[in-house]
Amino acid sequence: MPNPLLLPLLLRLWVHINPRRRVQFGLLFLVMILASFAEVISIGAVLPFLGILTAPEQVYQYPLMQPVIQILALTEPKQLILPLTILFITAALLAGVIRLTLLYAMTRLSFATGAELSINIYRRTLYQEYEVHVSRNSSEIINGIITKTTMVIGKVISP
Repeated sequence: MPNPLLLPLLLRLWVHINPRRRVQFGLLFLVMILASFAEVISIGAVLPFLGILTAPEQVYQYPLMQPVIQILALTEPKQLILPLTILFITAALLAGVIRLTLLYAMTRLSFATGAELSINIYRRTLYQEYEVHVSRNSSEIINGIITKTTMVIGKVISP
């Protein structure tokens, strides 16, 4: 069950993210959808692939396979195994590449957003009144900025 406090927190955080990063988050969402479709295709291809390996004769006589058989000029059922194995491997590799790309993009975008938030917080802290700076320990301020932005990255943005 999702945390009910997460949505208001995300909305408050969204205001502080620059427009370029917002567009990148939208594109990341599209890549997530593409990755989910690729995952469904690769998982859904397992049973037909096993069917080809165990009973190529039945698949050879399947009406939807006839155009493929004619294009590849196959003459016997066992000849179906190699092209469909290559197709299955290609689908699985493509799904893996999309997943890795998604992971890379998510990690990069999360940490880039966290870095920008950290810079903005530090900038706001730096431009405060002189009295504020005198009354605070600078190492505590820097530690607080680093700790809080790390928590935001790890517990809000990345998930």
